[in-house]
Amino acid sequence: MAPSDTAGRGKTSGEDAEPIREIFSAVGDAAREKARELADISRAKIDQIKKKSVEDLYHDARTYVRENPGKTLLGALAAGFILGRLFRRR
Repeated sequence: MAPSDTAGRGKTSGEDAEPIREIFSAVGDAAREKARELADISRAKIDQIKKKSVEDLYHDARTYVRENPGKTLLGALAAGFILGRLFRRR
């Protein structure tokens, strides 16, 4: 090997690992914060749903399906596929 190929190989694994630890720590902190945000949003949405009547929920669902037929179809296909896989194994 040429001397330029071995440049930087004199470091110990502890020296190399410190920047990686910092990166993973930052990513972990960001993931924790995002999880907290999603949990807060979910709680607020659940509270909104609990306050609605069945008729209001039905109306909202019909409106969503009419405005988003593609998303609704893909969601139904995905749910059917997952349920089919679960029940086929039993």
